[in-house]
Amino acid sequence: MDLEHIEERLGYSFVNRDLLQEALTHTTYVNEHKELGLKDNQRLEFLGDTVINSIITARLFLLFPDEKEGQLTKKRAELISEVALSKIARHLGIGKFLSFGKGEEMDAGRKKVSLLADAYEAIVGAIFLDSTYEKTTRVVQKHYDEIFGAFDEISITDYKSLLLEFCQSQFRALPKIMVIHELGPEHDKEFEVNVMLQDKVIGHGKGKNKKQAAQFACKEALRLLDYPL
Repeated sequence: MDLEHIEERLGYSFVNRDLLQEALTHTTYVNEHKELGLKDNQRLEFLGDTVINSIITARLFLLFPDEKEGQLTKKRAELISEVALSKIARHLGIGKFLSFGKGEEMDAGRKKVSLLADAYEAIVGAIFLDSTYEKTTRVVQKHYDEIFGAFDEISITDYKSLLLEFCQSQFRALPKIMVIHELGPEHDKEFEVNVMLQDKVIGHGKGKNKKQAAQFACKEALRLLDYPL
């Protein structure tokens, strides 16, 4: 595996590359190759989750000195969600470096939102163990800046993309997202959108534009499909 390439993408070179290898190793691969004595990335994921939470919490606290706890908590939840972390992982190309067992490999594990998010957390945990909290903070902030820009301008949760990925991996089928009604005058329209999967309506949404209505419909569809939001 070309670890130098992913280090370049991460913007960090490991002193102990075994940590990076561990962060990229899924438990299914370890289970299928017990003779190699490998470690999976679950412990590093646990650590990285806490480190990212701490970094983002501190940054929000300093960036928004006038905001209440509830507002800060809501922003933090968006910024450390599976969707947000998977976007960073996808941007960094982490998926193609992961080691999976055969079953997860065949089940499109490299594209799964949850597994990409877990892998990014594990990598951050590995960087933390390999360096310092300050260096880890710089790396994580760089990744967030590249993907989301200024924290006060971001809109992270793209329910449409999440639904498409989820349906493709779980059902091997893509949903249809259709505008079914346009109501009101030109200057004050309201749009209604349905989400169809396998000839069934699984989501409905309304909004001031087609994109907004589609996002609401896709969010409802994800809830109906028991996706954890």
